[in-house]
Amino acid sequence: MNLKQTYSDLLADIAEQHEDWSATSESPFTISRQAEEKVRPLSISVFGSESKAHLFFNLYNDNALSELAKKFLRVQNKDKIQTNDEESGLVIIIDSDGFAVVYDATKTNIEDFTPQFENIAETADALLMTVVADAYQTVENADVPSIENTQTEQVEKPSIEHVLKQYFTEKDYKYKYQEDKQRFVLGFNTEHYLDDNGDPSFNVVLDYSDKGLLRFLTPFLYKFDLNKTQYSLIASAVAWFQFRYKFLSMSLDPSDGELRISIDIPLADGVLHKSQVHRIMSFILQFTEDSYQELFSLMLSEPNESEKKLKEIIANYKQEIETGRWLKSLEDKMQGITEAQKQAIENILNQSESSTGKGGI
Repeated sequence: MNLKQTYSDLLADIAEQHEDWSATSESPFTISRQAEEKVRPLSISVFGSESKAHLFFNLYNDNALSELAKKFLRVQNKDKIQTNDEESGLVIIIDSDGFAVVYDATKTNIEDFTPQFENIAETADALLMTVVADAYQTVENADVPSIENTQTEQVEKPSIEHVLKQYFTEKDYKYKYQEDKQRFVLGFNTEHYLDDNGDPSFNVVLDYSDKGLLRFLTPFLYKFDLNKTQYSLIASAVAWFQFRYKFLSMSLDPSDGELRISIDIPLADGVLHKSQVHRIMSFILQFTEDSYQELFSLMLSEPNESEKKLKEIIANYKQEIETGRWLKSLEDKMQGITEAQKQAIENILNQSESSTGKGGI
């Protein structure tokens, strides 16, 4: 059993069954929760090996927290802080990217993880906020100047193009830099996806011409013949995928049938991190392959069949959600019963399953 893969699969199932969570990266596998009223933006990434699994909880996409972490580390005169929190059993990590807490899932009973997930996430979230609050208080009391203004340690905020070039170099990505348009263009080969000409490749554009915003675009990811594929069908598919991935934007140009996806990273005056770029790039590459296989190839070739397929996908999703809620309800009800009672219930359920296989209504 590969523990890293097992927990990646468990988190994927959790993201499928919870509307507020969605998969955002394949390497490392990550699910994220979007910020809403009274809900902080949280991401969970899986690291480990065949025999180990560690879940990293981060407050993501918050440059103010990264700046606070850097100030706090300067007060402590350290490059990184790692310590155990005895009460929660989690490990606290503070580095230049921000704040994280780590859950060691290596010795956890795999069957117990999903029922415990919400408690684990809430504990990690609460601990993160405690750590951030303590760091803020420490920095305030120390009266630390900002990194940009300090006279003792001049550190320049890296430009967007510098961070992107550094990331592309690390990943060995070839790119075109259009400085006058303030954007990068990258081409990727694909395993399943085919473009309008039948070629297994597509382009991703990273545009930072709008101040305080980095936008990821896929020009002409698809080109639909609106005389063949109804506009309403495409609109339904767009609505579905935007519902499934709330950070994703899809747009259709009715004048030429172009369908593109876009994802924004708001920066304001903050710093762009390579980890942010990696999450989005990984998602776009995986989403393009998966959505083509799942639906878009059929929409381009057999629109009528694709409409049935879309309805089937949505129906399956609803069924998964209802099943997940039913199982959670059953687990809650079974918390206080004896092992003998649990076994009796399982026997009844097994009999029910076997009887349905013999025919009936």
